[in-house]
Amino acid sequence: CFREYFVHKFRAMLGKNRVIFPGEKVLLALSGGPASSAMLRQVQEGLSRETAKRLRFVPGIIYVDEGAVRGQSAAQREQSLARMKTLLQATGFPYHLAHLEQALELPASILRPGLGGSGEPGPSYKEAVEGFIQQQRQEGDGDGGTSLPGLGTRDTPAGPPAAPHLPAAAQTQELLRLFEAVETPTAREELLQMLRIHLILQTARTRGYAKVMTGESCTRVAVKLLTNLALGRGAFLAVDTGFVDNRHGDVMVVRPMREYMAKEIAFYNHFFDVPTVIAPPLPTK
Repeated sequence: CFREYFVHKFRAMLGKNRVIFPGEKVLLALSGGPASSAMLRQVQEGLSRETAKRLRFVPGIIYVDEGAVRGQSAAQREQSLARMKTLLQATGFPYHLAHLEQALELPASILRPGLGGSGEPGPSYKEAVEGFIQQQRQEGDGDGGTSLPGLGTRDTPAGPPAAPHLPAAAQTQELLRLFEAVETPTAREELLQMLRIHLILQTARTRGYAKVMTGESCTRVAVKLLTNLALGRGAFLAVDTGFVDNRHGDVMVVRPMREYMAKEIAFYNHFFDVPTVIAPPLPTK
């Protein structure tokens, strides 16, 4: 019963909001933690051929290595990256490994919303679904299974080559100096979140992903809501805690895990052996 309930809640969240269109490229932001790992498992099961109503988008994964600011040594970062690479390769999805240091080299245009229209490729969700089904019939593959191999051959070269190498020591030192210059733990947390989302957005734009999925649970969203109120950022509550965050213009951020409590996710991962790679959080390291 618990498994059925858990799976249904994820599928219902996507079906009710109807913002992810068939055939769209969706980037899954994976941190290795419980919530994003459970999200990845839901997408894997939704795309399997045994599923009654299959998900019809084309997934890719991004993992951002934040070991430098989390107090990890170079050896620990290498070990975490190796474990993460093994987990990503096992999914069979195209993946991208990024380091937080790369955020320091992003172009200034990342601060401006992209010019992508409304983010909807068709006039309506229904018409987009009908067009996708018709296209699949013309290609002679009614279940849409041809999308993933095509994406894999295009995007896979972007993932593996960057995996084993850590950024240069000078870049790491520059990033650490930036975080040391920030005086309060709250501001450091904000800075980390900002650099991370900018790096994910840049990857999504350069690789052609229209949507980004993040694994923020109900517990995490509640924390963010109270934090925003305490910081006087009440005007941003709707986009910071809602299902859809469309303030970036051409790339839409969605939160399909926002109805799950952290305890539900922990039980699901425990019962069904969902692999996770836990990194020490910034406040406690």
